Amino acid sequence: MRSGPRRSLVLCYHAVSPTWDHRLAIQPDLLLRQVRVLSRFRQVHVTFDDAFRSAATVFPALERLGVTVQIFVCTRYALVGAPLTIPELAGDDPQQLATMNWDELREHAARGIAIGSHAVSHPHLTTLSEDELRRELNESKQEIENRLGRPCEDFAYPYGEHDGRVRAATRAAGYGRAYALRGSRSDAYAAPRLDLYRRHTVPRTLARLLGR
Repeated sequence: MRSGPRRSLVLCYHAVSPTWDHRLAIQPDLLLRQVRVLSRFRQVHVTFDDAFRSAATVFPALERLGVTVQIFVCTRYALVGAPLTIPELAGDDPQQLATMNWDELREHAARGIAIGSHAVSHPHLTTLSEDELRRELNESKQEIENRLGRPCEDFAYPYGEHDGRVRAATRAAGYGRAYALRGSRSDAYAAPRLDLYRRHTVPRTLARLLGR
């Protein structure tokens, strides 16, 4: 008897480094072990928030594993690949916080990696005024489309934060889907992701999967 299609699982990562001991950075070998084991049970889609340049180091290996990859970029930083200078990362190594520039993002898109929006400046969207929220959503989408010459359909909420007002604004901005962290499979504008970090050994990764 043939089994039915496997359920999809969207993973959320940030920076990738074998040496940077930071909460947002994961060792490349651990990331690949996590993806391999999860791919035994689910159809895996790997996403990287913030477009850290270091994430690209695992793209070839992920492609060989047959999983799809997506980058969520904050457009303010992509002009020159600037460090992600948000308050929560103040004092961290600027070299480790370097983000991809438009030329790099264009190259990744050309090889089949999807590019989505992570807003303009990585704000806490739920705290913004209506005008500020609209600018973060609309301007980032428009710039990605203008720079890459292809539609930007997907959005990832910075910090995973959203509420009804933010979800409605995201829909109004023309996105087809928006990723949260703890979300709902029944709401395309609160699509869930499993965020994994360096503390998640393979057994802990499986435990997180089974706990969802």
